[in-house]
Amino acid sequence: MQVGLIMGNIPFLRKLYDEFNSTFGFIMDFGMMCYMFVLGIEMDPYVLLKKPTKDAQIAYAGILCTFIISSSLTSLLRYFTVQSGLAVSISLSALLSSTASPVLTRVITSLKIGKSDIGSLVIGAGMHSDFLCSLLLSVGYIFMPSDAYCIGTKKDKTLLTIITVSIVIVAQTMFTAVVSPVFMAWVNNENPEGKPMKGSHLVLSIAFMVMICASSTLYNYSPVLSAFMTGICLPREGRLSKWVITKINYLLATIFFPIFFLWMGYAADMTKFNPGDPITWIRLFLPVAVAVLG
Repeated sequence: MQVGLIMGNIPFLRKLYDEFNSTFGFIMDFGMMCYMFVLGIEMDPYVLLKKPTKDAQIAYAGILCTFIISSSLTSLLRYFTVQSGLAVSISLSALLSSTASPVLTRVITSLKIGKSDIGSLVIGAGMHSDFLCSLLLSVGYIFMPSDAYCIGTKKDKTLLTIITVSIVIVAQTMFTAVVSPVFMAWVNNENPEGKPMKGSHLVLSIAFMVMICASSTLYNYSPVLSAFMTGICLPREGRLSKWVITKINYLLATIFFPIFFLWMGYAADMTKFNPGDPITWIRLFLPVAVAVLG
C-alpha cells in the first residue's frame, strides 16, 4: 500500500498506472470473487435459525449500535458526490458495521490468544458480523446496486427487474443448498483422505461451482455477491471444501492481496486531498470513530 501510495502520486508513474487501470480492475474483481466465495463457505447460514449464542449476541449488538451511529452521522456528510439519500446511508452503514473477520482472526492468532475464551468469543462474533452484513448487502443489491454510488451510473430498477433478479437469486440459492451436498459428498467419497485427489473430479467440481456463481450474473447481479451467496450454501465439511479454502487462501495471500493493496495505494489520489478544509478531516476520521464507538 505504501509503495502504491508513493509511486501512484508521482505524475509520470501515475500515467503509467492509468494504462493498466482496466487490468487492475479485472484482477480486483476476480480476487474479490474468490475472497467472498471462501468467506461464504466458512460461514454457517443456519445460525440465523438457532438460539443466539454469546458471540452471536455480541455481533447483533455491535451491528445494531454501529448501524445506528453510522446512519445518524454519515448521512450529514456527502461521501459520494454523485449520489446521496437513504440508500447511500444504509449501504455505507452496513459496510461500517461489518467486521473483516479474516483479518481479525489473523491478528488474534498472531497474538496467541485465539484459543482463550475472549479470543474465541471475538473470532466468533466477527464471523457473525461479517456474515450478516454481507448478507444484508447481497439482498440490498437486488433493489439498489451499490457500485452506482462510486461510478455514478445509477439506473432506477423497474419492478419487473427486481422480481426477476429475486427469483433468480432464490433459485440459485435453493439449487446450491439441495444439489451441492449430494455432489460434494460423491466427490469426497471418491477421493478419501490420504490419497491424491483425482484431476477429473477437481475440474468437474470447479466447473460446478463456477456454473452456479455465474447463473445470477446473467441478470445483472454482482458477481462478487453471487460468489458469496453460493459459498454460504455449500457444505463447510469435507475434503473438497477444505481443499478449496486452502488453495484459494494461498492464492489470495501470495498473489491477490499484494496487488490489491498496491492498487489501494494507487487509488488514493493525493492531488484531490484538501487539508485546509475541516470537512476533509471529519470525513477521514469519522468512519474510524464510528466503527470504534459501535
